[in-house]
Amino acid sequence: MIYISKDQLNQVEYIIGQSLLGHHVLFDLDAIKKVFKNSQITFTQKEEDSYAVEHHIEHIIQQPSLAQKRAYLEKLDATTYEKVILTYFNIVENNLYEYEEARH
Repeated sequence: MIYISKDQLNQVEYIIGQSLLGHHVLFDLDAIKKVFKNSQITFTQKEEDSYAVEHHIEHIIQQPSLAQKRAYLEKLDATTYEKVILTYFNIVENNLYEYEEARH
C-alpha cells in the first residue's frame, strides 16, 4: 500500500484528471504511441508486471513537481518505462470506470 500526503493526493488527482481529458502530462506522446503500437505489449498487462513497477509509481508520486516526476521517468530503462506507462493507463482506465459508474 502506498501512503501519500494530501498535497500528493491533489497532484495525483490532477494528473489523472488531465489524462481523463486526454492530456497525459507525465509522458511524451511519442512514447505513449510507441508502447501501444508495440505488438508485444498489450493494454491488458500481467498483474505481476504492475506489481513490479509499483515502487516506481510510488517514487513518481513522491516527486514534488511535474518536472521532477518527468525527470524520474526519463531515468528509467525502456522496458520499465513501458511497464510504467501501461500501469498508469490501467489506473486511468479504472478511474474512468469509477467516474462513469458515479455519473449514472
